[in-house]
Amino acid sequence: MGKKILVTDDQAGIRKLLVEILTPQGYDVHECADGVEALEFLNKNKVDLMLLDMKMPQMDGITTLKRINELKIDVKVIFMTAFGELKVTKDAERLGALDYILKPFDIIQLLELVNKHAI
Repeated sequence: MGKKILVTDDQAGIRKLLVEILTPQGYDVHECADGVEALEFLNKNKVDLMLLDMKMPQMDGITTLKRINELKIDVKVIFMTAFGELKVTKDAERLGALDYILKPFDIIQLLELVNKHAI
């Protein structure tokens, strides 16, 4: 099995789409519906790359990334964000996010980002 990717997004359709796109590329893809679930998963599993939605109920992406840093979890993070949330990407970068992709995303651009950072 290839590199392990964690997709964290409150929209089930986006998670399903990313699983369908990334699995045939050889990635071992797991899903979480929010930041709380993702932190639980990360505490038990080693993940090479996390695709993290910026806006989620219960725990948003910035808060999730802050907790990842506090818990010293070693994972690379790419944020997924809507155009109107771009100002928040500076906070994400300051907290250690490697990159971001705008929703709705271009599949080719997404694959290029994942392939670049999942090494």
